[in-house]
Amino acid sequence: MMKLSTMLKVDRTVDKEGQSPIAEHILEQWEHDQGSAQFFRSSTNFVYIFRKGGETCFLRFAESTERTRAEIEAEMALLNFLASQGMTVATPVVSKNGRCVATVETDLGTFHAVVFTQLPGREVEIEELSPAQFEIWGATLGKLHAMTHRYQDPKVAARGTWRDHLTLVRNAVPTDEPRVQAECDYLTSFLAALPVTEMNSGLIHGDFELDNLRWQDETLAMFDFDECAASWYIADVAFALRDLFETGVDLSHPSFRAFIRGYCEQYSLDEELLSHLPTFMRLVNLIIYAKLVRATDLTQDQDYPEWCTSLLLKLENWKQNYKTSLLSIPV
Repeated sequence: MMKLSTMLKVDRTVDKEGQSPIAEHILEQWEHDQGSAQFFRSSTNFVYIFRKGGETCFLRFAESTERTRAEIEAEMALLNFLASQGMTVATPVVSKNGRCVATVETDLGTFHAVVFTQLPGREVEIEELSPAQFEIWGATLGKLHAMTHRYQDPKVAARGTWRDHLTLVRNAVPTDEPRVQAECDYLTSFLAALPVTEMNSGLIHGDFELDNLRWQDETLAMFDFDECAASWYIADVAFALRDLFETGVDLSHPSFRAFIRGYCEQYSLDEELLSHLPTFMRLVNLIIYAKLVRATDLTQDQDYPEWCTSLLLKLENWKQNYKTSLLSIPV
């Protein structure tokens, strides 16, 4: 989630037809049907849907304070590699100058942008999944890790690591929240003591939830690698299954066992690290809380557009829920 102040200044430019001069200006870097760009959503990035010769595409851009160009270039290089290995992923469309990433100066700041074609398929909610689909979900993540395990590219260094996640926590969480800071200290020590091997760690997706996947019959197409980072592969399992374990981790849950069964068909899973899944889920919750703290940088006593006031209230409620969860952990 980007800072709400950043979201507000850009989304204020969107008119009643869903068009924005900022998006139009950025999109000039790519071939497109003039006037076709429509607002789609704002979250971690700004996303607009548009047409190019009858084809549906997405423009994604972020302010330079949110993502560096090097980070995004590393993400695009990974996507192109995965596509070359036969995985169904959203691959970038090159701009008019032949690059995957465009940096554009605007009146509202500097933005880094990419374009993707639309992935076919349907989104499925977790409550709708059959045991066989949980297996497919797990197998797809296992196959992804099998691919990133052998991925070698110098650009990888531009992506974050689990240490950067904890730095985000320390920078975002107020110093007057000692219990949360103590949780960060505990997890830092815990993770620092874990073994790091070529088999149990590497680039992870970072947000392998169902809303970033599309079902194409019995296969899964993947997109939104914006959170990819270097970590233990088991962390990706935690990020993926956080909705399944919303009220607590149950390693005997039938859906979880199906997911792990599918995963292990494609890649080996460290059993010791698997036993630490509850702790990795604590890490996930801590990171989400820190991101919410960072994002809610607007005060509630100002006159904002209705959508912004509503979103601010929703994020504040989520933030309080995550904080309550963190404070409930025994010291």
